[in-house]
Amino acid sequence: MESSMNKLALSAAVAVLALSPVLSQAAHADDNSTSTPTYGANVNPNWQDNFFVAGQLGQTQYRVDSDVLNTNHGTFQNIRFGWRWNGIIGPEIGYTYLGQPKWSDGYNQLSVKPRAATIGVNGKYNFYQNWFVTAHAGYLRSETKFAAIGAFGTDRYQTWNNGLYAGLGVGYDITHNFSLGLNYDNYRLQSGNGTSLDNIGVPHSRTNVAAYSASVEYRF
Repeated sequence: MESSMNKLALSAAVAVLALSPVLSQAAHADDNSTSTPTYGANVNPNWQDNFFVAGQLGQTQYRVDSDVLNTNHGTFQNIRFGWRWNGIIGPEIGYTYLGQPKWSDGYNQLSVKPRAATIGVNGKYNFYQNWFVTAHAGYLRSETKFAAIGAFGTDRYQTWNNGLYAGLGVGYDITHNFSLGLNYDNYRLQSGNGTSLDNIGVPHSRTNVAAYSASVEYRF
């Protein structure tokens, strides 16, 4: 699975690079029609044009001992809404799904399904024509669902915890409103609580979750 995601990310990067000459010509054509660049620049004096929605799809990798989880990766999905002052920096809110890692000893099985609501700050900077870098960071509130399957049936448990997230990305402005990018994010999660060990055999713990993804962004 990890190899497939790496190939997908490489293919996306090659596709963007291959299209960049064509897209650059389109950008110059648009620029000739007005005295102000329509994209490939950060400053946008109209604050109403700086709202955006972004979606990410990729793979998570749980940074834990291999003896803890037999399957420590899963599908990563994230959606964010935000605004940027002058197209550069501003607030964001979002919701993310971090896969469903599993552990099994051949007789018993435990699956973990964390999700999180996020709030933080984000930035975007065009460093060369339509190419840009992004960054974001903030606070998250996670919900983790546990399902323990054994000889006597299935036990389910749910906990809520606080955490932090941060990420970096690079991408290309296809048009004034639409961009593609590749990203790395890290989520600092907590799971379990003071009673989860007695109820489902899972102690309170902290975990780093890495997420590798491709993204699309639309600016209003």
